[in-house]
Amino acid sequence: MDEGLKNKAYLEGMRLKKAGMDDEVIYARLEKQGIPEELIRNVIRNLNVQQQVERTKEQRPFYYSGLLKAGLGVFLAIISAIIFPGIIILPIGFILSGVIFALIAKRNSQ
Repeated sequence: MDEGLKNKAYLEGMRLKKAGMDDEVIYARLEKQGIPEELIRNVIRNLNVQQQVERTKEQRPFYYSGLLKAGLGVFLAIISAIIFPGIIILPIGFILSGVIFALIAKRNSQ
């Protein structure tokens, strides 16, 4: 396949995707420019995969901070059990908010 045509298709597809266009609109615009149907499908598929990877990378720090917060809550619970052996202090706020934060970040990245 012609590299110039492939580059043109990807550049136009990325420009339209960043502009917020839907896959059908991108397909129609690329088809109007005379780009083969198979190449259009590959462009759209690759753009969707790239968008998913970028979304996952954006959510990764939030996921890790949620896990860190939950781990800190467990660590505080262990320290409080060592310092005050008869009293159990469980920092539920840290643990629950950390787990919920991590789950939301994980769901948003998919």
